[in-house]
Formats: sequence, structure tokens, C-alpha cells
Amino acid sequence: MKPYQTALYIHIPFCKRKCDYCDFYSVCNSSIQDALLEQIPLQIYSLTSDYNVDSFKTLYLGGGTPGLVSIKGLSLLLAQVRKLNKGVLPGEVTLECNPSNVTRDRIDAWKSMGITRISLGVQSFQDAFLKKAGRQSSRSLILNALTQLHDASCFDLNIDLIQGLPGMTQQDQIQDLKEAVNWHPDHISWYSLILENGTVLKDQWSRRNGLLEEDNDLAWETGCKILEGEGYDRYEISNFCRKGKKSIHNSSYWKLEPYLGSGPSAVSMLKNSDGKIKRFRTKADAQGYSQGHFSYEESETIEVLDCLKDTLLMGLRLSEGVSSQQIKNIFGWEITELFPHSIKRWVEADCLIYDGFSLRPSRRGMNLLNSILISIFEELDKQKCAFTLNWPSE
Repeated sequence: MKPYQTALYIHIPFCKRKCDYCDFYSVCNSSIQDALLEQIPLQIYSLTSDYNVDSFKTLYLGGGTPGLVSIKGLSLLLAQVRKLNKGVLPGEVTLECNPSNVTRDRIDAWKSMGITRISLGVQSFQDAFLKKAGRQSSRSLILNALTQLHDASCFDLNIDLIQGLPGMTQQDQIQDLKEAVNWHPDHISWYSLILENGTVLKDQWSRRNGLLEEDNDLAWETGCKILEGEGYDRYEISNFCRKGKKSIHNSSYWKLEPYLGSGPSAVSMLKNSDGKIKRFRTKADAQGYSQGHFSYEESETIEVLDCLKDTLLMGLRLSEGVSSQQIKNIFGWEITELFPHSIKRWVEADCLIYDGFSLRPSRRGMNLLNSILISIFEELDKQKCAFTLNWPSE
């Protein structure tokens, strides 16, 4: 099997306290931090060997709160990643952090060790909503962090916001968005709140009234116009960027390109020696992981039709859509042969745009994507196509 390139995600699970809306795996036991960090390069090496991975095009440090990791610990980890990647770090290296993690010393250290992009978890600029979400943050901490990052001016900056925290009106949501824009970040992620099972916020706010939903919809429509008016491109349903500042790493997920996940609970999608696609999760066990036990769960071989559906599910989230040539290269069929009736229906409804080179959503289509995908998948299920699978596409 020919070696191939992947995105690299490292899950660092340590948090001071779990936010009330969060369902990502995290632990508060910082005493095992050093031991766990030492195991990550070993797992990466094991997976690259088993799956013939050649190199990494991006690195994303997520969590948890990677910004909590000591300067020494993070520096040693990145030095090991560099060794595993032909002596260089990928061109895009993103670090997730909270406002309380940002200090001048850390900014200088992050820059010197090769971080190129900071994703700052703001979520809201308003203390009342930060408190309701269980965030260990405040408006003053956020403004201090943004001031320091702005003054340093050495990273691409993403601001993470949550749309529709409990009790937020349309005015509250737009106020947060406008304040984020005033800092002129390169990228803004504006995600709608999803109340996940098992989270504190799900239990507290299991029933959201119609007025709140209506406020969210109006805020979303208004917010998208504000961002576009300020020069931000809505390149993905919930992600906006200035020219040339897309998240390359996250784009790998949306384009269904290979990715290697290291650390407890991290997910990988890689090509097996038999040419089949394997998706699996590292067991969410920080204690065991810190002792060198790399066990996997939720392992599955992705069938060809499911891979095609995933390609469309993720790719149609992007304003650029899915490439006709890519579909043909991977699956052996022209996209117009696979679901012609759905293409015709949604193009005529001004929800999809097809120009012979790509199939992409219109602005209206981005807001109706679930309905579009249901239609496409129902048509695909009726097809009797003999698919090929040449993934990843070269």
C-alpha cells in the first residue's frame, strides 16, 4: 500500500472543571499529565507504522484544555511530533486554549515551539451566560487574553462562540458576535448549542421553548449577514474566515480525508493494508493510557456506500461543496449518475448549485441541508451501482 498523508489530532484530556454543556472526554487528575504526554508519541508511531502513514499535513491539539499543559510538557511533545514528521512540524499547528491559559510567557513559548494558530474558547462575552454554561471564565479574563494575543500578533486567531446558550435573546447573541468581530480575528466558529445527553446543561434545560428557538433562528440569519458584511466568508455551515484563513485541519474532516487521532478518546480514520477504511476510537481511559495501554473501541470498517454518504454529509457543509472529479476518482461514478433526481430537484429549488465541476449548497441550501441529504440518501439507497473505492483520492 502506498504511503499517504493525514491530519493529526492529539487529545489532551485535562481540565480544571468540566463545562456544563461539554460531552468531550476529560479528567481533572493532572498528576498523570507528564506520563500521559510521554505515551502520545509512542501511540502515533505505532499507528503510523500499522497504517503506513507517511506524514502529517496539520496538527490540532484539542481537549480537554491543551492550554493548561506546562510549557515544558508541550515543548517536549511537539519536539517528538517533529521527529515523527520528517523533522518538521506541519504548516498549521492549532492549540485550543481558554482565556485563563493566556499569559505573555505562554504566548512567547507557544510561538517559539511552533504553534501557528490559537483557537480561543470564548463562548460568550457576557458573565451571566458564562456562569449558566459552567465556564471557568469571565469577561475580564476574555478581554485580557484577547488583548495579549492581539498585541503579540504572532498567531492566526480563531474565536469560538456558542449560539443560543440558555436564556439568550437574539440581542444577546448578536452582541457577542459583534464584540468578537471588533477584535478582527482571522476566523470565527459560531456553533449552535447542542444539549448532549449526560451533560449538566441537558438536565437543566431539557425543554427549550419556541420563543427561544425563534430567537436563535433570527439571530443566526442576522449574524451571518453581519459576518459577511465584515469580510468573513461562510466557508462551512458554522465557520467563517477572512480570505486565506480557513481551518485546514478541520477542512480535512469535512472533506473526509484521512486523520490520525492520538490520546484517550481520540478518533482515527485510516486506510488499512487491504485498502479498506477503518474508523476507531482510542479508549477513553487516561489512567490506562498513561501506563502505555493503547486499546481501541467503536472500531468499524466503513463500507463503500457509507463512505460515499459520509463524503456528501460532510462535503455539502462546505460552501465549495464536493468535487465532481473527486467523487469519480474515489467511487468510479459521475456525481450526476448517482442521484440525478435529487440534483434536479434541489437545483430548481435554488438550494444546490451544480456547474459540472462541483455540487455545492447555496446560502438557502445551507439552511436546509438535512432535508437535502435525506433526499439524496434515499435515492442512493435505491441505486444498484457497483462502486470502486480509491481512498484517499490522489
